[in-house]
Amino acid sequence: MSYTYNVKQEILENELVTEIEKKAELSAIFFSKNAFHKDKIELRLENLSLAKRVYKFIKEVTDLRIEIKYSISKRLGEHNVYIILIPKQRGYRDFTEIMRSFSEKLILASEEILKGFIRGIFLSCGYIKDPQKEYALDFFMDDEETADKFYNILFSKKKKVFKTLKRNKPLVYIRNSEDIMDIMVMIGSIQSFFKYEETTMIKDLKNKTIREMNWEVANETKTLNTGNNQIKMIKLIDKEMGLNSLSPVLEEIAYVRLKNPESSLQEIAEMIGISKSGVRNRFRRIEEIYNNLKNEEIEE
Repeated sequence: MSYTYNVKQEILENELVTEIEKKAELSAIFFSKNAFHKDKIELRLENLSLAKRVYKFIKEVTDLRIEIKYSISKRLGEHNVYIILIPKQRGYRDFTEIMRSFSEKLILASEEILKGFIRGIFLSCGYIKDPQKEYALDFFMDDEETADKFYNILFSKKKKVFKTLKRNKPLVYIRNSEDIMDIMVMIGSIQSFFKYEETTMIKDLKNKTIREMNWEVANETKTLNTGNNQIKMIKLIDKEMGLNSLSPVLEEIAYVRLKNPESSLQEIAEMIGISKSGVRNRFRRIEEIYNNLKNEEIEE
């Protein structure tokens, strides 16, 4: 089973939600799946457990007559499609008005409604990647207006959320692990949250260790390159004019470098008993002498 399936199953197994949460969840599912039509609500779902939950919640919040049927779709492989139909009837208008009443302002004003609405969006069109692979939470919606509404809600809750079009569908998505975990807690996938958090911590620690190792290797490589370059300059100076022709401080540091080709500038500074910047200045003067000798070779 996919990572998304396991997270959704945990949520679907928990039906202990308040009535207002149920209504908000149903509203989110209907709108995200573009289920409202002129004379009916027709919801098409591929997840049997979700279809059962939606049917149960509708029965608990209204007395409207509900029709259930299923068909077999061969799009992207053969699979069942469960259809929940609420035809126009007495009380239909009142029910649709309730479903349409969950505005951005109302959703943001109530923690219960917010949880129910986001949970409904996730159950109907949410996809979460295994954190071992990448941090990604996607919501593919059938309705552009609902996608904008959902984006604004998450943005208002200070989530790092983005919106685009993918496969001709509005896509609202998050790539920040902390925001993803916040939403997991909000929609009730607590066990999945703990596993996600553990994976994230291990992954971040591993990445930090790799970065530190790379940094150390880069520093060692830089030190070796610096040492090799300085030795090359010192040997040319020794060949052309002799190291004893240098000032005492430059002659001293030249011999120290020749004896310690892999040492860093800080280590050489400690050997001589001066500051690192003092060592750097002496090598800069050696480099000037080296460059002058090279220029003289070119002129000749």
